[in-house]
Amino acid sequence: MSRARRRPLPPITWQWLVWLVNYIMEAALRFDAGTITVEGLDVQSIPRRFKWDARVAKFRAPAMVRRAVVQSLSRDAIAVADGTSAAHSLDLRLRTSYAPRPYQEEALESWVRAGGCGTVILPTGAGKTFVALGAIAEIERSTLVVAPTIDLMSQWYSVLSDAFSTEVGLLGGGYREIRELTVSTYESAYILAAEYGNRFDLIVFDEVHHLPSPKFRQIPEMSTAWWRLGLTATYERQDASHRDLEHLIGPVVYRKRVHDLKGEYLADYAIVRIATTLTEDESRRYEAHAAVYYPFVRKTGIKPHGQGWEEFVRLSARNPEARSALIARQQMRRIVFGSERKLEALEALLKQHCGDKVIVFTEHNELVYRISREFLIPAITHQTATRERKWILDGFREGMFSAIVTSKVLNEGIDVPSAKVAIILSGSASPREYLQRLGRILRKSGERRTALLYEVVTSATSETGISSRRRKGHADA
Repeated sequence: MSRARRRPLPPITWQWLVWLVNYIMEAALRFDAGTITVEGLDVQSIPRRFKWDARVAKFRAPAMVRRAVVQSLSRDAIAVADGTSAAHSLDLRLRTSYAPRPYQEEALESWVRAGGCGTVILPTGAGKTFVALGAIAEIERSTLVVAPTIDLMSQWYSVLSDAFSTEVGLLGGGYREIRELTVSTYESAYILAAEYGNRFDLIVFDEVHHLPSPKFRQIPEMSTAWWRLGLTATYERQDASHRDLEHLIGPVVYRKRVHDLKGEYLADYAIVRIATTLTEDESRRYEAHAAVYYPFVRKTGIKPHGQGWEEFVRLSARNPEARSALIARQQMRRIVFGSERKLEALEALLKQHCGDKVIVFTEHNELVYRISREFLIPAITHQTATRERKWILDGFREGMFSAIVTSKVLNEGIDVPSAKVAIILSGSASPREYLQRLGRILRKSGERRTALLYEVVTSATSETGISSRRRKGHADA
């Protein structure tokens, strides 16, 4: 009986040896104070983002690379023991009876298709919150929601508590309570990023345009969150640092503008520009200050906005001529923003809309308090105590007050569906601020009345340029 022929062994190739070595190796990932460390790999297999840390004799990388590293190692057939996350699975069901609008469903689907990383841009009043609730219900993992102010943190706390049958934690405003669903201010999330960076697998950034600042960008960098969602109505920043958001949380995955939604989902609106002039005395004082300011700007070539403004301020600290120009500019703005004929225009508008809810916006608190005194209108600034602010806003909603005056503090977050008139007496050149103020009056409240935004501008002054720059890029303006 002849012996059976043996099949020859397959040739041992370089690729086969690499696969075998990878199969035997196991990468152990751990979270460590806003970073992750890796062990169990030979030096050639260490992912690029890791650097040797001689203090602990380990390779270390920013916590935010967790997802990319796990996926890369898995593609290379290297086993991964991912111990970076302390998040938990959740059993979440939305308790709200709200039916998502078509564009909200589209936004959520786009975010899911993008792998659960990226930014959704919707106008103020379009219901970005419901996109976040859908994402939280979809992922069902420990989630952190980050908001820019304590007021917005409180709003998110109420929304999450009503939407899900689970306890909601708070970080900020004197609270330090960690739960599977937690809401934080940007400031508190930044301070505690190294400690709680591995506690959540989904992180939602409300008003995400705040994130690229040198301080707040450390929140996503020190987080192991696998899924990341940014929400905003005003994505672009004047310093162009919004470009960093793609690296920090992902690309823009969905976008709708005001003109896409107005009429059907947002209140239709009209923008009315009212031109005023300076009095003779105001004009004389304005020209005297302009004679100091403009020659200096022309001589130095400084552009007093954006990065040029920072250069201007730094120069004024050591250059007397620059300081005189800076003071002259401030005086020019004070004259223009608080001119007598502007206040006359305001009085006429308040009389015209005596039966409407009106929000008056100014640039500086000094004018806020002046208007409050002269027109007997409640004022809200950053100096207004939390309880007083709530009392004023509740009174405004319920009809106790027909008008309120504010500076920048209500640009974000205020939810007043009944407000249908906004008056911009003064403001910055920021298009974001302009859109935020418009957004205060676009929430629908049953009636289909057209919302009105009045912009009062002093002709033949620097304010005409400010007005033009803040409207730039806004197609509806």
